[in-house]
Amino acid sequence: MSVTWEEYLSVPDADAKFVACFGRCRNAFERHRENIRGLVEKTSPRVVACLGAGVLNDIPYRTLVRSGATIHLVDWLAGSSDAGISLSLIETDEDQRPECIYCDVSIDCPEEFCVNYQRSRGSAGAVCDRFALSPCEPPTCEAFLKGESPLVHYEDVTGGYASQFGHRLLRELRDARTWERALSKATKLAGRIQPTGRLSIDDASVDLVTSSMLVSQFAHEPYDFFSARTAERLGPPTPQQEASLLPAMEKLRSALFAHQVQRHLDEVQRILAAGGICYLSFEVFSTVPQSHQWFMVEGVPAVLKAAGDRFHFNFDLLPETELIVQFQATRRRSLTLCVVMELKPI
Repeated sequence: MSVTWEEYLSVPDADAKFVACFGRCRNAFERHRENIRGLVEKTSPRVVACLGAGVLNDIPYRTLVRSGATIHLVDWLAGSSDAGISLSLIETDEDQRPECIYCDVSIDCPEEFCVNYQRSRGSAGAVCDRFALSPCEPPTCEAFLKGESPLVHYEDVTGGYASQFGHRLLRELRDARTWERALSKATKLAGRIQPTGRLSIDDASVDLVTSSMLVSQFAHEPYDFFSARTAERLGPPTPQQEASLLPAMEKLRSALFAHQVQRHLDEVQRILAAGGICYLSFEVFSTVPQSHQWFMVEGVPAVLKAAGDRFHFNFDLLPETELIVQFQATRRRSLTLCVVMELKPI
């Protein structure tokens, strides 16, 4: 029986993989977190929505909590943001004593964040009386039990487009006997989908939307889901077949990418409040793994045009040095464009 879209998005050994991702990528995304910290300080948002939040590697979570804003964390990988919250709570002071952001005396209603919070009987402790330091790295609190805040949504940031493609794909592939036929049917499906889904965030309700390093992921999913399901049915293409199939593969990949970008930006436009801003960062150049050769990431012009059709760009809210950010997360380096966007008047 073929793997469904929901099963595909489930992560085997999820907890361990989320911890590994948090540790592997945390340092690489510090400059994105710093950009968002600066925007929070400058704009004092009442409501923040982080789209594609993942394990919060590019989210300055402690800053958002201290700001007092209502926080929405959105990702389609179930459990990812909950893991990121737990991993983001604890830091150590100069004497290596643990400090928990939820136990900070300046936080209003800490019980909304942690059900097990119990105010310290001390004068101003950095942890509450139920704090229990875990033996793992990075440190967590074994007593932590998430409360009502922040609001976590395991939903599709493309307004349902990717999910509908994933749900309908298996039915489309039932009578596909060749890779050529499978690619043709999937490409037609990509153009037929009219998504009706939306994030469970109210219209015009968010003062700061963040979408860091998310758009470039659309080039992989749900195309990789199609590729895996087709190989499951027909076997992987031979090198000779793949060479002849490459134009059709790229056509499907490009169609999925373009539609997802459009729907994602539609959702940003829908939830952004009048006077609100969106921090958008995405790869524009990348290197071949373990190489000095750089190439432009596919779809960059389309992203900029789609964003420009909906928003004005504001290049005054970020330092000039932070508009282009180079980082290395794994074996390859990336150059990312970081922009602040504002709604165009209707």
